[in-house]
Amino acid sequence: MEYGRYAAAIAVDKSGVWGEVPTHHRYQSVLTIENMGMSRITRHPKYYLHDGSVSIHVAGTVFRVHKYFFERESEYFREGFRTAGPEEDGQSDQAAFRLDDVKISEFERLLWVFYNPQYMYDEQPIDHWITILELATRWKFPSVRDLAVRQLQKLDMKPVERIITYDKYNLDKSLLLPAYILLCKQPSRSVDDGKRLGMPTVLKINEAREYAQRFAAEQGCPSPTSADAEDQELVEILKDVFDLS
Repeated sequence: MEYGRYAAAIAVDKSGVWGEVPTHHRYQSVLTIENMGMSRITRHPKYYLHDGSVSIHVAGTVFRVHKYFFERESEYFREGFRTAGPEEDGQSDQAAFRLDDVKISEFERLLWVFYNPQYMYDEQPIDHWITILELATRWKFPSVRDLAVRQLQKLDMKPVERIITYDKYNLDKSLLLPAYILLCKQPSRSVDDGKRLGMPTVLKINEAREYAQRFAAEQGCPSPTSADAEDQELVEILKDVFDLS
């Protein structure tokens, strides 16, 4: 579908009267709108779908998408649509359901999940999936959140970055065992990494390193370090230190 051909500028005045600005008059119309104290609203060039069933306003842009996805997947949107007054129930552009504290580019990434084929999932970078994880967590899209986690698990993240991200969104700590193992085997960490990880995590990693070094010594290693412990033993040590089942 050629979504771009549906792009149009929308003008809304203080009385709530909206009108479509013809493309060939758009520049002149925008100047007139600004002079009249009106704000410019734009239909999204890709995600303003003419068969969409709900209008959503994000940072001066109106998206027209399928309400079904939001009601099916998100408790936040189900409740939001149910309790919205007629002036913002999303039934029309004039009464678009408003989302604050989100960027257009971020909302595009969430919509991308619903409107793109699954084979494209593995082509997306880390920051793409972190944005989706953030919005899915905030707006209670559990299936989308699980998808974001599965995709992040496939990507090569630095151990500190993975730990910080997973802790921020309260993900299953057992998913972090490979990252914990890498940190245990590193000879040292930077002060900055320590600050970013936080004292509780740093203390537990240090505790695990001490246990691993002791185990390596018991196995007869002449100059033992935590890196000398076998991975399987480190897994058991880390499970105990981080209280993982």
